[in-house]
Amino acid sequence: MKTRTVILSAICLFIIDQVIKIVIHHYFLDVNFEIIPPLFYFKPTFNHHYSWINSLFHLGMGFWTHIILFCFVAIIFILLYDWMRAISGNAKILNIAFIFSLAGLMSGFIGTICWNGCLDYIYLKPLFVFDLKDLYIDCFVILFLLYYIRNRKYLSTFKAKDMVDHFKEWFTILQSKIKTKN
Repeated sequence: MKTRTVILSAICLFIIDQVIKIVIHHYFLDVNFEIIPPLFYFKPTFNHHYSWINSLFHLGMGFWTHIILFCFVAIIFILLYDWMRAISGNAKILNIAFIFSLAGLMSGFIGTICWNGCLDYIYLKPLFVFDLKDLYIDCFVILFLLYYIRNRKYLSTFKAKDMVDHFKEWFTILQSKIKTKN
């Protein structure tokens, strides 16, 4: 898959997530109903703690902590994806996993900025309320694990130094592009 296709696919998933939230926010915020009783319910809820982990463990992490975390995680994911793509070719399952991770990250980042948290709407009784973004992240985890399991022998031949060298090369190329533009 071309990088452009991966990015456009992630943007499409992100847009779907945001459109659903906008429709719920404007028309269905006060609506609750059973989807699959007694397990799934439609129950829109704002999570103003910005993340499930922050809510669950009462960590008290605020807005700026989450913004910094989103940026840090996005950089790590992009670098990891670039490295894994470089060593294993254009693996379809890796590309699809990254599409889901990027869509989830964008949705979380924009949710933090625009929604002042997250608008979750599917209640898994009695555990938690989640949204499409959370499903994107779950899909990423499952696909990435499948990719890793299928390629673990090959991936185990690489050392951490190989990854660090790739990152250094990536930053050198980025730095030279920035210098040529200035």
